[in-house]
Amino acid sequence: EIQRDALKVEADDFYKAKDFKKAIAKYTEAITLDPEHILLYSNRSAAYLNNNEKSKALKDAQQCVELDGDWFKGHSRLAAALFALGRLDAAKSSYQESLRLCGPEVNKIASKGLEDVKLLEKKRIEEEKIEREAGLLSAKSSSNGPSSSQNKTAKEISPASNKEKEETTKAVASTEPADEEDDLLADFFSNVDGDNLKDQSEPSEEKILENGPSKIKKENVDLGTAADQIKRLVLVSNYEWKNLNPFSVLAISHNAAEEEVGRRYKALSLLVHPDKCREPHARDAFEQIRKANAQLNDSVKRKHIIDLINTGRKNGKKDWEAKQKRLHANGPQPEETLEEAQEKAVMKLFAEIEMKRRDVEKRKRNQEKRERDLEDAEVEKLKADRDFEQNWKKGERLEKRIGNWRNFNHKKKRK
Repeated sequence: EIQRDALKVEADDFYKAKDFKKAIAKYTEAITLDPEHILLYSNRSAAYLNNNEKSKALKDAQQCVELDGDWFKGHSRLAAALFALGRLDAAKSSYQESLRLCGPEVNKIASKGLEDVKLLEKKRIEEEKIEREAGLLSAKSSSNGPSSSQNKTAKEISPASNKEKEETTKAVASTEPADEEDDLLADFFSNVDGDNLKDQSEPSEEKILENGPSKIKKENVDLGTAADQIKRLVLVSNYEWKNLNPFSVLAISHNAAEEEVGRRYKALSLLVHPDKCREPHARDAFEQIRKANAQLNDSVKRKHIIDLINTGRKNGKKDWEAKQKRLHANGPQPEETLEEAQEKAVMKLFAEIEMKRRDVEKRKRNQEKRERDLEDAEVEKLKADRDFEQNWKKGERLEKRIGNWRNFNHKKKRK
């Protein structure tokens, strides 16, 4: 313990002097002596973050929470690392947990951090809106390759720093060999182009029910049976992609008021809640409904989703009008309706964004793993060096070498 505390004092001094590399080295050495000391992980997390090693800071912060989930500062460290990595939803949750464990009067760092998260969320949404209005966000078919909207929507999940934003955008723009998720997306786009979307499309505004709780019973009739809804939600091909639009999950217009969304959620819950419905897959269907309702109850996410839908519908209309001109030039051919074209464009836009989100998250996880492996190797090397030194002293090799040197000097003097 004495040696551990001495190393911690040295590390703290290096940290105060802003020599973060030396501070990290000393904290790491101290951790090899006491792997359960929460303050060492907390301080090293802060040092990593100041040294721009974000994934390592995240790992140490996660270790703090694992060692003591009731320590408010551990959650603040975790939130700071997540915020630096651009994971705003997770950062917000961690800051909120930190404030729950220790109020804002004392926990001022978490209060300030939560404000920063909310400000960045608002800024990103405003930037995306400006870009869409300027016509920089457009959805293209999969046959033409990744669309410009894919690169622009990477901002939604990009890290807070400008440098990290550039790296993330480059990662999204680069190409990789197709994997299973690429095949799923291509299959989804193929199905969208061939499917009849009438059952999946939003109802027209004239069909939206009037306000009032008495309408829930009427909605149950309009929505059909539990089996119908379960089939629509989880038994159709590529349902996980089709259900990315929460308004589509609830089968309600994106122009519906909050009260109408809540009423539709209740009506669907009455049909498929696993406690009331014994149909197979009822639990899966209810989970889709629950997630959609949670998204639309968040005012920031709801606004962002509506903006995406409006962008998709605008792009769909533009593509449909261009297609109509080509059809008329080549003679009469089977045509899809404007509503169907707009619905397809919206579905593709949501799918493209989700695919890019998964791609960026995958890259982040791989990068974190590489950094963790490097750090683990560094810790193992320190342990091996320490064990060698201790074994060397314990084996009396040091004393033997000193003795040999003395004998050598003695013989030399005799000569």
